[in-house]
Amino acid sequence: MNILIITIICLYLAFNIVTSKMLTAKEMKTRFIDGQCIVGKIAANAFYGIAWLLKGLKFIIINTVK
Repeated sequence: MNILIITIICLYLAFNIVTSKMLTAKEMKTRFIDGQCIVGKIAANAFYGIAWLLKGLKFIIINTVK
């Protein structure tokens, strides 16, 4: 049972990391917010919350270093 939970968590993190790397913030907004019903917005953004966080951290770090 623990292996299943660890596998699900690893897959969840992998999906978020890949999404954060492949999409820009504008593309993420278009896919996860625009054109979605309220339930779709909540579900997509709850699932991809870590991707949003990674994208925000990247933005803050890049603007701080410059």
